[in-house]
Amino acid sequence: MPTKAPQWQPVPETLQEGGLFGVPQPAVPRPGTRLGTVVIDAEEDFDWNVPVQRCRISTTNLRQVVALHEILRSWQAVPTYLLTYPVLEDSDAVRILRRQLELGQCAVGLQLHPWVTPPFEEAPLLRNSFLGNLGLDLEERKLVALKTRFEQCFGFAPTVYRAGRYGLSWHTAGLLEKHGLRIDTSLAPRTSFAAESGPDYTAYDYGLFWFGRQHSLLEVPLCRSMVGWTRSWASPLYQALAGRRWTRSRVLGLVTRLRGAERMTLSPEGNDTAAMRRLVRGLQARGENVLALSFHSSSLQPGQNPYVQSKADLHVFYDRLSEILDHLVTTMQVRFVAIERVPDHLEPSPAVLPP
Repeated sequence: MPTKAPQWQPVPETLQEGGLFGVPQPAVPRPGTRLGTVVIDAEEDFDWNVPVQRCRISTTNLRQVVALHEILRSWQAVPTYLLTYPVLEDSDAVRILRRQLELGQCAVGLQLHPWVTPPFEEAPLLRNSFLGNLGLDLEERKLVALKTRFEQCFGFAPTVYRAGRYGLSWHTAGLLEKHGLRIDTSLAPRTSFAAESGPDYTAYDYGLFWFGRQHSLLEVPLCRSMVGWTRSWASPLYQALAGRRWTRSRVLGLVTRLRGAERMTLSPEGNDTAAMRRLVRGLQARGENVLALSFHSSSLQPGQNPYVQSKADLHVFYDRLSEILDHLVTTMQVRFVAIERVPDHLEPSPAVLPP
C-alpha cells in the first residue's frame, strides 16, 4: 500500500531551507544575457478530465513534430521534448525524435506520468496522478523504469526532468540528484493542485534557482506569474479572490479584465499574444532574463487537448507561437538555446551544501 503523503502546504516565496528543494539559491544570468528556451510535454493522448486511464493510449501527435520544427527553425529555437513512458514505447515516435536529434533540431528529456509508468502498484485514482501521494519507493522505481527505457531508446542518460502534472514530492529533489538528472522543470508557480490532493505552489513565483546537496541542479519552472498594475499586490489579490467561490466569476473577472492582477503563462495554449507580451514585459522589468516557452505535443493535433479542438484552433495555436517567438527575438532581443545549455549562460552555481 502507498505510504501516507504529507499534507501539502504552500512553500515560502523566499527560497529557504526545509522546502521541496532543500536550500535553493537563485540562479543569476551572466551580464547582458537574455535567453529563451522551448519545453514541450511530449506525451500520450489522453482525456484531460480523466488523466489516470491506462488504456487506449496513442502517441500519434508526435508525428507532427517535423512541421513544428519548420516554424521553430525560423527563430533558431531548439525545443526540448520531455518524454513519457508511452512515447518511449512507440518505436515510430522514437525514430522520428532520434532523427531530429541527429539533425540538431531538438533535445530530449524525461516526463514522469505515474499512471502510465510501471510498476503499476497504485490504484488508478486522480490523487495518484501526483507523485507525492505514492511514497518514496514507488516514485523511485517508476523514475528508474522511465530512465532505463529512455537510455534503451537513445543510448545516453537523460539530464532534464519534469514530474507529470507538476506533481513534485518531498523526495523528488533527492531522487533527481541520486539518478543523475541535472535540470528540473516541475515547478508550476502561482498554482495550486490542492483541490485534487496535489501540491500547492501559490507561494512560488517564476525564477530559476539552484538546488541539491551533492551536486548543483537547476530548476527552470513553468514560466507562469502574476502581473498587473497592482504590482506586488497582484498575487495576493488574485489568490484571495480565486479562493472565494462567490467572487470567482465577478470580482476576479473584473480585476483580470482591468489588468489589475492577471495570472499568465508563456505558452500559446490558452494565452493570446498580447497577454504573453505583458507577461514578458513584467518578468523582464523585474530582472527575469531567462524565459521558458512551453506547450504540449498534443496541441499539434486537433482534438487531443482542450486548447486545440479543431483545425481552426490549430491555426490559431501556430499563429500565437510564431508571434510570440518573433516578439521575443525581434523586440525583446532574446536568444534561444536548448534547455540543457541554459546553465552555460548563468553565473557559476554556489557550492553545494554538505549532506
